[in-house]
Amino acid sequence: MSLFGILDSAKSAIFASQTALNVVSNNIANINTPGYSRHEVILEVANPVQVRGDFIGRGVQSAGIRRHYDKFLHLQIIGQSKSFGRSFALDQGLQNVEQIFNEARDLGLANFMKDYFNAWHDVSNNPEGQPERTALLQKTRTLIQTAKQMENDIQDTMKYINNDIDNVIQDVNSITSKITVLNDKISVIEAGIKDDKASFFRDQRDTLLKELAELTDYSWFELSDGQISVLIDGRGIVNPGESFDLSTQLDQEGKKRVFLRGIDMTSSFNNGKIGGYLSVRDDIETTSLVNLRKLMASVVKETNLLHNSGYGLDGSTGNDYFSPLSLNNLEKSLGGYISSSSITDISALTLDEYDINFTSPSSYDIYNRRTNALVSSGAGFSAGDTLSFEGIDVTIDGTIAADDSFIISPLRGLINNLDVALTDTLQVAAAASDPTSVSGPGDNENAFSIAGLSDTLITNLSGATFEDYYEGIVTTIGTMSKAASDSLSYDDNLRFELEKKRDAISGVSLDEEAANLIRFQRAYEAGARMMRVTDELLETIINL
Repeated sequence: MSLFGILDSAKSAIFASQTALNVVSNNIANINTPGYSRHEVILEVANPVQVRGDFIGRGVQSAGIRRHYDKFLHLQIIGQSKSFGRSFALDQGLQNVEQIFNEARDLGLANFMKDYFNAWHDVSNNPEGQPERTALLQKTRTLIQTAKQMENDIQDTMKYINNDIDNVIQDVNSITSKITVLNDKISVIEAGIKDDKASFFRDQRDTLLKELAELTDYSWFELSDGQISVLIDGRGIVNPGESFDLSTQLDQEGKKRVFLRGIDMTSSFNNGKIGGYLSVRDDIETTSLVNLRKLMASVVKETNLLHNSGYGLDGSTGNDYFSPLSLNNLEKSLGGYISSSSITDISALTLDEYDINFTSPSSYDIYNRRTNALVSSGAGFSAGDTLSFEGIDVTIDGTIAADDSFIISPLRGLINNLDVALTDTLQVAAAASDPTSVSGPGDNENAFSIAGLSDTLITNLSGATFEDYYEGIVTTIGTMSKAASDSLSYDDNLRFELEKKRDAISGVSLDEEAANLIRFQRAYEAGARMMRVTDELLETIINL
């Protein structure tokens, strides 16, 4: 092998060491870059040359730059990020509701409901006393105002959740558009190449996929050209060369629904923040809000039933104490509408909400929304017919089509419109008989019966007392909130452990890089020294 061969080997050592030093310096520079995967130069022996029957090496060459990456671990992190996003949304929403039902300082509904029934006890002790009657109306209005405030706070929480869904959707759309740009860059760089040469762009894309997983539920796969497709319930949100934005719309019930390419995808989201917000919104509505409304509706119903049968000091009877219960209707039909709806028998009222679903223009099913039980069904319906069920009459007119639906509720709007129906304290029906002609002003029998409602097992409240039912609401919310908090801690810890494993494989270690820096620096210096020695030998030969 000639001296020029030695010079060539020295040069390869310098170039290889220089490449390795560049990689080490890039690793050190990106030690704090989120999602960065450590790189390593792969060195191999250059093709040897045959000299007098022997093969002599011609130095070193770089076989490529390896990206330290574990795809299986990456998939685990994505999956755990979806769970974390859902837990975060659940915890955030339920914590807000838990504060609304906070009874720790005796400022919640339970205390004011107790004051309300105690005020009836006071009236029963002195049925003709004006101070007791005035205090009763004041305590009643305080109870109503507290219930209204709680309902407003719950509805505000649901509005905030709707806004959070919008914000998450914007973040999702921003991420998917960035993934599309990176897809194009990766496919251009790796065109016709089997290796992952676009490793820096792949790191950025992996980071975006992890961020996307925290926001929404999705699946993905990689194509042969290095691009990826991202799907939500089988529908592409990122395809090669294009991405599609998610959008939201308010439905008739005031809920945000999520659409992709014109298709309602709301039911497709189970994980990520979107899935969590959708889930907690439904939980709040079907537990906290409905149960609060049902509790107050039961107080109204039971009080009015007894009050109607009693007599005031002025001899009046048949008076509602609270503003009477009424129905709130929601129509999900293009041609059909509810022309009238009324409560025909308040004692038969279950205080549940109902769905009237038409399977054809003449056939319908009525379901209890809480229990999902079939209440009634029929065929031969025609426009203008009245449907009667569980103390309710509903008349539906117009052009009915299959899949039309109508929601009948004695609860919606109840608290918002709730008030004391009496205009005079004399109308408070403390007596069971007319005190002006029969029983006298000392008759307290009806007031005593209404006061006794506090200890009565109420059928509409699953056989619980008012106090027990409310305690059940508070306990349920507290349990749900604690479970969400525990789930968030678990998911956060598990994600942290997975990130630690990823860092062990893909992360940059300053100690390791410092050792590599010294190693490749010495190799560079040795190559340079070998080149200088070769130069001196050549000079000696030339000067011979």
